[in-house]
Order: sequence, then structure tokens, then C-alpha cells
Amino acid sequence: MQMNVGRDMKKIAIVLGAALLAGCVGPNPYVTPVEDRSNRQATTPPPPGSLESVDPSPGVSVQPIEDVPVFRPQREALPESETLNVAPTDIPVSEPRNAAVVALLDSASQNTQGGDLRAAQSSLERALRIAPRDPQVYYQLADVQRRLGQFMQAEQVALKGVNVANGQPAELRRLWSLIALIRSDAGNSAGARAAQQEASRY
Repeated sequence: MQMNVGRDMKKIAIVLGAALLAGCVGPNPYVTPVEDRSNRQATTPPPPGSLESVDPSPGVSVQPIEDVPVFRPQREALPESETLNVAPTDIPVSEPRNAAVVALLDSASQNTQGGDLRAAQSSLERALRIAPRDPQVYYQLADVQRRLGQFMQAEQVALKGVNVANGQPAELRRLWSLIALIRSDAGNSAGARAAQQEASRY
């Protein structure tokens, strides 16, 4: 009985050994890949100290975030047709005269020539309310007041005209000459000479 068991164990060991050998001899599914370098040309390394060109990486491109420049002009220059070429001499010194003021000045001149000084004074006072910055109105009103003998009022109106006519030499010369005449008519000879000297400055 023991001999039969021993024989059976030997048979099992022989079968197992044969199976293991058959597995080792059979095809191996896990084959290590071998790189084929037969078609490649042998390259020699460059000598030390030489420069070797490097090919740029294909397929890689860098593009800016935006195509427009970062710094932009804040204002565009005006075309030559729209530029303003205004010299200081082109700027009018006095304001344009109102049509109603022109009519009142003409009426006052006619009344003065006709001897109706009161009507001329009334017209000039109306013109002064309309155009308080017109030196001509101050000049004519002061002259009419001088003719009426209102020397103090005439001089005050003429001095106000001097303040209004600042920067207008011709008007300043006329007004100071009128002040000299008013002071002379009022008997103020020294004041008249001082006003005439002032007029000569313009």
C-alpha cells in the first residue's frame, strides 16, 4: 500500500515538472522592445569649443495677448484745417457794439449838434445802461455833461470811462484829453495840466 502511494507522488512530481518546463520553453508574451538603429546615420559629437546650431522647436509659437500697443495717444492731433491760429492781435479789445447803442449814440450826436443837450443826455444815459463797458458812451455822456456845466459829474463819468477803456490807448487818450478840458472849464488849471500829461502818455 505504501509503495503505491509513493509511485503516485512520483508521477505527480514528474507531471508538474514537465508543465513548468513547457511554460519556460513556450513563447514569452512580455518581450522587451529593441530599438532599430540600422537606418540612422552615425553622428559624431562636435569638437569642444565649437558652436552648434539648435533647430527651433517646431509647432510652438508665441503670440502676444493683444495686437494693439499698450501705450496709446490720449488725444489725436487736429488736422491743419481745424487748428486755431489766433494771434493776440487778432483778439478784439472791445466788445462789439449793440445796434441799439449805435442808434442811441447817433441820436445823441444829432441832439448835441442841434443844441438839445437834455435829449442827448437822456439818450446817452439809456445807452450806458445797455452797454456799461463801452468807452465811447462814457466819452459822449461826459462831454454833454461838461456842456451843461455839470463838471463834477462829467469828470466822474470820464474817469469811469478810463477804467473801462483799460488796454485801449486811443480811447484813453481821448478820455484824458476830455478830463483836461472839463477841469480847465471848471477852473482847475493844475488838474487840467496833469490830465493833459496823462493823455500824452498814450
